[in-house]
Amino acid sequence: MREAGRLTSGTKTGGRRHPRRTQAERRAESEREILLAAVILFGRQGYTSTTLEQIGKKAGYSSALVSLRFGSKEGIAEAIVARLQTRAGSDVFEADDATAGLASLNRIFNGYSELLRNAEQWMRALFMLMTDSLGPLNGKIDVFRAGNENFAAAIERAVRESQEAGEIRTDLDPAETAFEVLAAIRGATLLWLLDPKKVDVVDAIQRLRVSTEERLTSR
Repeated sequence: MREAGRLTSGTKTGGRRHPRRTQAERRAESEREILLAAVILFGRQGYTSTTLEQIGKKAGYSSALVSLRFGSKEGIAEAIVARLQTRAGSDVFEADDATAGLASLNRIFNGYSELLRNAEQWMRALFMLMTDSLGPLNGKIDVFRAGNENFAAAIERAVRESQEAGEIRTDLDPAETAFEVLAAIRGATLLWLLDPKKVDVVDAIQRLRVSTEERLTSR
């Protein structure tokens, strides 16, 4: 039995019956496909120009099911941001007991690079939604502010640890350094979004990692 509200028909494979999926499995699948469709559309045309009908059509479901799953277009945007923040938390922001100091700072750069490499469409959608938080999504601007604050806090923590370990200069203010690094990372990502054919964002982030380490360790 296929998900209610599915617009496309199923295919048969040699007459074999596939194991019947549970309702929870069907629900999870429809949510994944709806979110992916929204990610693609938000990344291409922004929040305002995207409709629930477009999202449903691209995902292969009715707009009624899209509304049932997420309530509204805003609800879909919230879910996208939440999923990315959860992944960024584990890959970039959260402290790792296995690394400390300068290694933690490198882990942040590398984790962010991996997000850009493996979740390019999601990152593009995130930045489009972040921009829209200055307009039609203004009610969610605090969510994006909190994301930047978490990012800056992770960088600041790594800088402080590196100073305490004697790995980098101690004359630098950790909070100011974190702001500068975050601004550079976000700026490089924005330049990539504007001109993806010209900007190799993963390479840019790695070069930024090297130049940042050189600046922090120079005496």
